[in-house]
Amino acid sequence: MGEHSSSADTPLWAVVELDQFRTPEQTQASQWRRSLRSASTWLVGKNSAEQQVKEEHELRALPEVKLEHLVPPIDWAPAARALAQQLKGQQAPVTFFITPPHSGHVSVVSQWAEQHHFACLPPPTLSELAEGDTQWVERCANQREWAVPALERYFLRHTQGIQGVREFLERALSGRLGQGVIGCDSWAYAYLQEVVGIEGAPVFTLQAMEGEQLSQYFAKIATHEGQSPLVYSTRTGKPVLTESATQHGDKAPNKELQRLAAHCRGHIGLAWHYWRERLREPTADDEEALWLVDALAEAELSTDTGDIATLVLHALLVHGGLDDHSLGQVLPFSHHEALNARLALQRKGIVSSSEGRWQITPLSYASVRQLLESRNYLVDPL
Repeated sequence: MGEHSSSADTPLWAVVELDQFRTPEQTQASQWRRSLRSASTWLVGKNSAEQQVKEEHELRALPEVKLEHLVPPIDWAPAARALAQQLKGQQAPVTFFITPPHSGHVSVVSQWAEQHHFACLPPPTLSELAEGDTQWVERCANQREWAVPALERYFLRHTQGIQGVREFLERALSGRLGQGVIGCDSWAYAYLQEVVGIEGAPVFTLQAMEGEQLSQYFAKIATHEGQSPLVYSTRTGKPVLTESATQHGDKAPNKELQRLAAHCRGHIGLAWHYWRERLREPTADDEEALWLVDALAEAELSTDTGDIATLVLHALLVHGGLDDHSLGQVLPFSHHEALNARLALQRKGIVSSSEGRWQITPLSYASVRQLLESRNYLVDPL
């Protein structure tokens, strides 16, 4: 997948074939800066102190009610509609829709399935996966039009845990299960492509968003009575949202959101978390403007992260999150060692629990992905 994006004319929600996915402009530069920041904390502190226009102690976190109004949960319905357009006339027995963590494939495929009356197949239980029981595959044979919102829930990375999904995919790809749409985390997709082989099936994803598109999106969801909020960068003091910048005579809109787009590789689900976490308001009640603190502040992995911790991170990404018991089953060392590594990562804010599973936190994902890539681990295609 190429580095360099489509033009700013791309629709806000564009579903494209996987080989058409393009990361935003400046993505490689963003990764280089992240590496430099990890290697030289002193240098970063010096530079950021020189650049800051507004200090964080002059600002405070927004009340939850106000934050919910300004940054509501992402509505994935436009993406589901865009996927429906791509699937019109699709003849393949199976089509994949993949996104990275926190980026919507479960919601998109679930909404698409509901709208088109495709039955969502229930995932196997963890005990079925652990024992290599493939009875759940037989249960899938009762539907001729079906959807799987989260394929990462259908396997565990060990000999028994991969048997069922291998049989399921072989049947599905051959057409014996009728027609289906499979949502899948991009890391799980990369892994299954290696160990099972799923070439030949069409694969779609959301096209990356540039900073201009992020600006449109964040302004739109926060607009009240026709007015989008004023948001300034603590780094430069300039308006962050393009429309506000234009109204204030800034012919070159602030580059903060392009930096954010590059940092998140254009994934709106990840960018949403940064935007929500970094919005602030002045401590002085007579000021109405909002401020965006350094959009790239995050829980950083140290460059000397150990092998056990690195393997834990990779396992969590490949499975879209795991509980402690399952995590111990898919790693080549003791449960005690796995638990200690997970606890250390939790204390650093790199992983957190969601729906009973440990996952990479949204604001840590970019640095985790870069670490794994630098150590030649299998990474996702997005």
